[in-house]
Amino acid sequence: MNTMSLRKRIAYALAPLVVLLLIDMVPVSHAQTIIPESSSNVAVADTTAPSDVSNLKATAGDASVNLTWDVATDNVGVKGYKLYYGSKSVTNDGGSYEKGPVDMGNKISYTVNGLTDGTKYYFAATAYDAAGNESQNYSVEASATPLHGSADTQAPKVASASAVDKQHVRVVFSEAVQLPSSHAENAFSIKNDTTSVQLSVQSAMMDATDPSGKSVLLQTASQQAGASYILTAGIDIKDLAGNPIVSGTSDTAAFTGTDLLASTQQTTSSFQSQSQQTAQGPQLVSVQAMDGTHVQVVFNKAVVLKGNGSENFIITEQQTIENTLNVNSVTLSSDGTQAVLSTDPMKAISYNLIAVDVIDTKGNPLSVENNATVFMGMAGSAAVTQQMTQQSTQQAILDTTPPEDATNFTAAMVKQLIVTLNWTRSLNSAGDLAKYVLYMSTDGKTFGAGINVGPTSSNFDVTNIVPGMKYFFKLVAMDAAGNTSAGVMTSFTLPKTGPELGFLLLGSFGVGGLLKGRKKNKKNRK
Repeated sequence: MNTMSLRKRIAYALAPLVVLLLIDMVPVSHAQTIIPESSSNVAVADTTAPSDVSNLKATAGDASVNLTWDVATDNVGVKGYKLYYGSKSVTNDGGSYEKGPVDMGNKISYTVNGLTDGTKYYFAATAYDAAGNESQNYSVEASATPLHGSADTQAPKVASASAVDKQHVRVVFSEAVQLPSSHAENAFSIKNDTTSVQLSVQSAMMDATDPSGKSVLLQTASQQAGASYILTAGIDIKDLAGNPIVSGTSDTAAFTGTDLLASTQQTTSSFQSQSQQTAQGPQLVSVQAMDGTHVQVVFNKAVVLKGNGSENFIITEQQTIENTLNVNSVTLSSDGTQAVLSTDPMKAISYNLIAVDVIDTKGNPLSVENNATVFMGMAGSAAVTQQMTQQSTQQAILDTTPPEDATNFTAAMVKQLIVTLNWTRSLNSAGDLAKYVLYMSTDGKTFGAGINVGPTSSNFDVTNIVPGMKYFFKLVAMDAAGNTSAGVMTSFTLPKTGPELGFLLLGSFGVGGLLKGRKKNKKNRK
């Protein structure tokens, strides 16, 4: 967490001592305090600062950014919040932002206007009380990049709520929405309007019967027939552009409880259908650098990103994960399956990419088991990387012709518990072969996540396999646009000549497998 200036921390530390000793001296100046000291005895005696602001979130708009955060606490009471921001991230102890403090008042949302579209801004907030005490630390930094002509800056609203049966409620919003990736039920609250007793919300899922994506089904405790209930949707509910619902503004709806049982089976089926869809969320297919400041990410189906997409991707250096690579903006293809990330200049080193809060058009989240991979960065001068225009980006996205398959794909044991896969490289007639992806299976039908193998590779060693078990291997060629060939297959059974292995790392053909595969690429024979 970023801390505030050393001078400010010293001032807070000395304040109690000054009060106790009753020394008649001028108070220490606080350059960032905009609330004057109170002359009341209560205010003077209050030297406890409010808690740090938590859960600060930023959503980009057109020349603006909307901020939301959680309520801070104080021993007497929080009077308001301050905003600090600028175009540079503050990462060092004692660092300061270019602009601020801005008094945002005593509320938990604020819109910053007059920003420059296309510029990434960094934000931090603090809380202050009536005595002028301010949080000792900045909040965790949030960032967003305003975009000109943002298609959607309007917050979603609750249009209606109705009891489907005694344990299910349907909530309809003004537009398609997305639920939090975990514990979505916590984003809703229901209370009896007469007794104020809460009706427990046990689960929340998108209504699979509504293709518009506007409806959510809630499973609740048994309702009281004829009772009037008030439903409230929290700020964790967002539309597909990332705009959160605004607390106190059309975030509630009334409905009447029922004791009906007839529709329970139908509703349960809808929940089961949605659960099946969730298990089939989008998958990360490939990631590769296109030039020194652009990275292409390919998914197996259309996805929806937050705002301009920069919040959906985290890139760190593989060897030094503390060093991050900023993602400034994202261009999503017309079919929603490919994203081109515009980044700060890269180095010719390995990077980790993690996709977060990515969903498909039905609201199904990207699996955490398939949300990360490693790719090789490309170095280049700013003059070279800036030559990539929107036209060239779009051309890469529109390429739909897959590369040719590799040939002569075989498997052979080279030493105990090690099998080497060999193949003849693809013809690569288009000259855009980016990599090979290797998959493994034990039944020839269900394959795990793939391992990325370099485009110049013609072999790969497979370890940690079980003697006596038959394995199926599939090799797919992939081009720079993410198009994949049909793939070639081979199989191999390791003889039972050594001690049986009790564990098979077949399930590790994911992030761990990708990391291991990348290291082995350096040793591949050509």
